Amino acid sequence: MPFVMMFSAEALANYASSAVFTIINLMVSFFILHKFLFKPLLKLLRNRREYVASELEEADGKLKGANEQIAEAEMRLHRSHQEAADIISNARSQAEVQSEAILSDARKEAAAILSRADSDIARMRVTMLNGIRDEVADLAVAIASKVIGKVMDEKRQRDLVEQFIDVEMATRQTPEAAGEPTMAQNGVSEHA
Repeated sequence: MPFVMMFSAEALANYASSAVFTIINLMVSFFILHKFLFKPLLKLLRNRREYVASELEEADGKLKGANEQIAEAEMRLHRSHQEAADIISNARSQAEVQSEAILSDARKEAAAILSRADSDIARMRVTMLNGIRDEVADLAVAIASKVIGKVMDEKRQRDLVEQFIDVEMATRQTPEAAGEPTMAQNGVSEHA
């Protein structure tokens, strides 16, 4: 019998009122939880999602900025390598120019030294020839005065000897300048 009593009108009314009361209780609990728990929790989750999204955007912006800085640093590094290569190239070309200038100056100085040496040699040769000519003239005057036996005045003898030597020097220099052998070079002496 207890099973029949369960489905009696009173029991069903009791069950229905209990069910209505439970549904109302659930609805009130849902609205209270929705108002005080779900809305703040959803708001907290939305704020957290927005915060994470903003953090991700900020991190992405920082990453892009870092990539730009890396690219700029690489470009500056490439430029500095290029500038270093240009500086080295310029230094080499300047060194070559300076080397050429130093060599040119050295060549000019060597040519000047050789020119001075040639002029010194020519001057010494002229001085030596004049000295030899004076000695030959003195010897010729002494020999001539002994051979002739009479004394000519010294000025006249010196003039004759210098005139003779000038003629001899002129005749010897003309064949030497033309490349022809002189009589002395051929082994023939004038007195022979």
